[in-house]
Amino acid sequence: MSRDATEVVRRYLDAVGALDLEALAETFAGDVVMDLPYAPPGFPRRVEGKDDVTAFFAGLPAMITPLRFHDYRLDALADDPGSVVAQYASDARILTTDKPYRNSYIARFQVRGGVITWFAEHFDPITLVEALGGSVTMPGQEVPA
Repeated sequence: MSRDATEVVRRYLDAVGALDLEALAETFAGDVVMDLPYAPPGFPRRVEGKDDVTAFFAGLPAMITPLRFHDYRLDALADDPGSVVAQYASDARILTTDKPYRNSYIARFQVRGGVITWFAEHFDPITLVEALGGSVTMPGQEVPA
């Protein structure tokens, strides 16, 4: 089972990395839940259902070049081989700013029956905000002109 679950997660990462929406949708259960606990304002923290999760990803090609995920490390949990912890990185550009978007991710997936039923992706929201043209400064620091 763990090999199957990690292969499903690998297919998901390959599809998202290439922005291949058709292949991506094939990795989701009908009642899939996506959690993005560190999403900045303007991005959802939770999306439920295959249609809505797929629609979320369908908006990415207008915002970003293919994410080209790389450096995968996929580990199934010993006591639950359908649970996979994944580490990976992205290398893309934001279309509106032409700024690079390179982030690191840790995600946990639940795979049942050969499809993803739940996943939570953790990423650095500051990296995303800055690539989109925003800034984050510590209190007391001057914002560069």
